[in-house]
This record gives sequence, C-alpha cells and structure tokens, in this order.
Amino acid sequence: MNAITGQIQHFIEDLRGAGISVSPGSMEECYRSLLLTDWSSEVVFYTTLFCTLLKESAFIAIFQEIYNKHFHSFTTNQPELEEEFRRLSAITLNIIGFGQANSGKKPDQEEKENNSHRSYQRRMDSKNPHKDLFTLDFYTATYSASVEDIRKMEQLIPLLGKRMASKMIIKKRRHQTGNFDFRRTMRTSMSTGGVPVEIMVKKKIREKPVIFALCDVSWSCLHFSYFSLSLVYLLEKFYRQVRSFAFIDETDEITSLIKRESYNNLRPKVLTEANVCGNSGYTNYGQSLSSFYNQYGKDLSHKAYVLIFGDARTNWFATNPDVLKDIQRKVKRVYWFNPEPKDEWGSGDSEILIYQKYCTRVFECCNLSQLAQVISDIV
Repeated sequence: MNAITGQIQHFIEDLRGAGISVSPGSMEECYRSLLLTDWSSEVVFYTTLFCTLLKESAFIAIFQEIYNKHFHSFTTNQPELEEEFRRLSAITLNIIGFGQANSGKKPDQEEKENNSHRSYQRRMDSKNPHKDLFTLDFYTATYSASVEDIRKMEQLIPLLGKRMASKMIIKKRRHQTGNFDFRRTMRTSMSTGGVPVEIMVKKKIREKPVIFALCDVSWSCLHFSYFSLSLVYLLEKFYRQVRSFAFIDETDEITSLIKRESYNNLRPKVLTEANVCGNSGYTNYGQSLSSFYNQYGKDLSHKAYVLIFGDARTNWFATNPDVLKDIQRKVKRVYWFNPEPKDEWGSGDSEILIYQKYCTRVFECCNLSQLAQVISDIV
C-alpha cells in the first residue's frame, strides 16, 4: 500500500488538475488538522480533507470522485498509522519552514520559483481529468454523452465563469487607460513655468451594454443554450442589464425564471413554464425572430447587444432575414453563436449564411472552451 501522506500529495495535485484551487495555506491547514484527528475513522479523515481543501460547494462531486480514486482502501492498522503520523509531522514542519524562509527571497529566486510554478501548472493542465469535457462538442453532449458527463460539465460552469471574469476585468482595465490630453497638460503646466510636471489624460468612459440573449431550446441546441445562458448570467455584473429569451417556434422572455432557478433546473422549467412552442412545434427561426421583434422590439436601443444562440437550422421554414435586419438597425451589436463547425454552415436546412449578413459577427462555438472564449471577448 502507498503511504497515505504520498497519496494526500497526489490527491491535492489531482484536485488542482481538476480546476479546484488549493493554496499552500490550505495545504498547511490540512496537514495541521490531520495531526489533531483520529485516522482510525475514515469519516474523520474524509471530513478533515473536505473541510480544509474544498472551498466551493460547486466542486463537491468532483472532490468526491477524486477522493474515491485515491482513498478507496483505507488502513486502520495502528503501527502504519503511527508511521504516517510521523511522516506528516515532518511534512508540516517543512511547509512551515519553507514559508518562513521564503519571506526574504531575492527577485531572481522568486522568478525561478514562478517559472517552476508555471511549468508545474502546465503539467497539471495536461493531466486535467476534465479537459475532455471542456472540448466535448455540444452535439455529442446532446446525442451521445451520459447524464453523468452532462452533470460534470455543469459543475465546470462556476470555474469557467471565474476564468472569464478575470479575463474581462483585465480587458476592462486596459480599455480604461486614457489618451494623452495635450491642451489640459499645457494649461496645467502654466502654474509651473511651462514645465509639464503633471501629464493629463482623457479618461475613457465605456457604457455597459444591455444584453438581449435569444436561445434556441429545441432538442438539437438544448445543452448549448443552457450552458450559454448560465455563462452570460455569471457575468451579469459586466452588463447594465441582461434579458433572456427562449424559442422553438415562438419566443418568450425567461429572465425572471433564470434568476429564480439554478442552471441545473433550467431545462425542465423553461420547457414547461415558457411559451416557446407555437403551432408547429418545430424549430422556426423566421417565426421566432418575428415573435421576438413584435413583442420586444420597442425595448431595443443603440445601447443594446443582441446575442443569438442557435444553429440556424430552420426545418425549411421561411427565414425572414428582414426581421433580423430591422433588429440590427436598432441595436449596437448583433452576435450569433453557432454550435456547429464552420464547414457545416449552409448545409441542408442551415441558413446561417443568410443571417450572417445582418450580424456584427458570427462565432463557431462547438464546445465549452470556445463558448467561454467568445462570450468574454464581445464586451
């Protein structure tokens, strides 16, 4: 049997590889706590790891899965436990000593350690057990993936939201950098004899857009649309307002429904409570766009972004591109997110190439990774 202390270290590496943040402080807390607990009880052992290493409830299922992988056979042999206790004491002392010695590092030492950490992170990313779920295409998820895989994908939503938020904050700060204001600088310099002691800049003011998100919730786009809505709402603070709409062949607003329900329960709630099915019950983009514009067109303005999530497969119904043209004239941007690969656009009943003429941009979003990337890029 492998030493439990070694297993704990591999366990923490796998947690990080799965996207769960485990800081050095949490590791030290974990080791200290284990020194104070009775290892003969697996319940106590599990609870100690759970309480010290896991900080977010969204990752409980992933934590449980990785725990079972490492600790499915648990020793209660007293001599072995005493030996592990001594090893753990030594590890804890090393961690504490490293932290204290670290406080006086030189810059080049810090740089070397940062490089080492980045190298370690790349290795962990390559071993990420959930990497395949980030790149699993939505059509496979809809028609072939198991319920368990879908649940695991849902558990990745908070992690993706954090990554996207960090990227958008950096982007926002970069855009807020002002331009050199020559006139103000020269006026201010008059008080210092013409020497420009203070450089004045023109601050950029970027208004937050109002988001109108239209989602195809028919079977072919079911998972794609709900993942999209979840990510948009996780980033709501970056927008002035977010309004969401679902459609199959009729369009209905589901903003209050999304605020009330968790994204895990959205699918059945939208299909049972929202008025998304009209006379045919088949996906009809032309009719759905007309329904949206007739009901909510008065709310559109030059400050609005319209986001459309769907594959633009019309079941051979009329496309009504003029409606999308009218929408484009009233708003600032129209973005279309298509879960199909580009080489399938325009094939069969796909009319995305017709709608593309009236969009600011059309994105290929075949998986969670692509979807998160493009949503964070548009604002």
